[in-house]
Amino acid sequence: MKRKITIRNDFFSYFKYFFRILKDKFLISIFLSIGVSFLDGIGMAMFMPLIQSVSDDGQSVSFSSAALGKLHYFTDGLENMGINLNLYSILVVLIILFTLKGVFRFFQQYYQVKMCQFYMKTVQVDLTNHILNLSYEGFLTFDAGKIQNSLTTEVNRMRNGIMHYLTSFQSIIMLLTYMLLAYLANWKFALLVSLGAVISNVVFKRVFRLTKSASNSLSKKGNQFNSYILQAVHYFKYLKSTNYFSHYSKKLKTTIEETEFLNKKIGLYQSITSSVREPVLIIVVSLVILMQVTFFGSGLSTIMLSLLLFYRALIYLLSLQASWQSFIQNIGAFESVNSTLSHMKTLEEVNTGTKTFSFNHKIQLRNVTLQYGKKVILNDITLNIDKNKTIALIGESGSGKTTLANLIATLLKPTKGDILFDNNPATLYDLKTYRNKIGYISQEPVIFNDTIYNNIAFWQEISPENMANFWKVAKLTHLEDFIKSLKDKENTRLGDNGILISGGQKQRISIARELYKNVELLILDEATSSLDSETESIIQKNIDTLHGNFTIVIIAHRLSTIKNADVIYLIEKGKIVDSGSFNELIEHSTKFKRMVELQEF
Repeated sequence: MKRKITIRNDFFSYFKYFFRILKDKFLISIFLSIGVSFLDGIGMAMFMPLIQSVSDDGQSVSFSSAALGKLHYFTDGLENMGINLNLYSILVVLIILFTLKGVFRFFQQYYQVKMCQFYMKTVQVDLTNHILNLSYEGFLTFDAGKIQNSLTTEVNRMRNGIMHYLTSFQSIIMLLTYMLLAYLANWKFALLVSLGAVISNVVFKRVFRLTKSASNSLSKKGNQFNSYILQAVHYFKYLKSTNYFSHYSKKLKTTIEETEFLNKKIGLYQSITSSVREPVLIIVVSLVILMQVTFFGSGLSTIMLSLLLFYRALIYLLSLQASWQSFIQNIGAFESVNSTLSHMKTLEEVNTGTKTFSFNHKIQLRNVTLQYGKKVILNDITLNIDKNKTIALIGESGSGKTTLANLIATLLKPTKGDILFDNNPATLYDLKTYRNKIGYISQEPVIFNDTIYNNIAFWQEISPENMANFWKVAKLTHLEDFIKSLKDKENTRLGDNGILISGGQKQRISIARELYKNVELLILDEATSSLDSETESIIQKNIDTLHGNFTIVIIAHRLSTIKNADVIYLIEKGKIVDSGSFNELIEHSTKFKRMVELQEF
């Protein structure tokens, strides 16, 4: 879909916008709307001969062409087809016309529903794709509340918006159809009413502008509120235990009150326009009738059909103004989502590599430097990660360990230097194929509110092959006995963020998930730092089981986690200051020896 539009109170700007997305679907909808309008208008025109037939003997109809204006061509056409116009034949024609209109109306409304759903799918898929394509650095700068608000509240407002736009479009076609028929019946009368309607419409333009402004403000408040809610949920334990929630809730309540004020303001504008719209138009029609009779000397009989048609036109003008204002009320959602998409576009990850990832020997970081602005995070880092070896990254908090792991995972790109896979630049490879081979275990394990099977197999279909793989990794991570002891076994639900299981079980499930997808590189970012000693020992056995079978990068503070690593890199202030096996570092690194003695890791 088009990612950026210039939003105005301009019907045809939106027409072009929707047409670019919906293409031929929009044209089909227009055709169906014209069909409904034409059949409805001609059906209404047939009421004039029907009325006259009732006043005659019911056998035939004679009426002057002045009563129908140029619309007498339609009745003439019926008579030329051999249809004798009388009460019975006119009723049959009316039934046929309005039955056909009903058929067209059915297809039109159902098609509009399908078209609306297609549009919503297009928007949601586009948003999802943009989130997928966000770079990690871009995501860190993005407001999570805005993303959630765009995918939920704003998408629903867009759905309401497009339905109101389609209603407005239908009203315009019906309005134009009745105006055309009214002009054919009595062009002088129709012209005067049209001028009056245009003048009356000016009254509502100011209200539309105010409504649009309130709609934009409402979208911004929605983004803000969702951001506050996400943080409240994420930090609930902290806020609750410190009683900060009572203070934080004031921010939520203030935003709720401001949202209420904006909704009331929009409601006020809607109430004003809906209450004055019909009286204004009736005044216009009344004045035109007086002018027609007084100044032009026309009788009511000569303007009756035009008046009937124009009254129908004015009904659709009222409908148009109401539906257009409802559309304007949701304009903020279109602007908000398109703004979000445009911003995401600027933060997309560059993935120009085409080669499928594989490595047989080693991953290298060569003279890698990473800085944000003038601040240097990592400085001239060079290290090797040999295949199926375990390396450890240790150092004080803030020394750059996690940032280095993010570079290895290609979540970040070095400011200087190169990342190589078997001496080939990482830029040659499709990043997705590389990340398919990466398993990442963080201090806070990722557990979804679903079953154990879906958490490990990541919603792969249940098949004999997948179940065999599931139990294989469950055994490898010492989860087999635990799962089999549960009443629902692998179908046991784990609750929100794994609230129903222990921290150690969550970590083992996280490790099992990475092994299930057949990773080659496993990154453990302080995976045991929040666990008790007994649970840590279990996780350590899991890691030792994997040693030599996978390439493992461990970031840790605790001695037990890194003691069996093949190479340990000591990082200080963004630089590697020493490296070697555990015993080698004990021998020649005073800094490392002191860390061991103080148990700082």
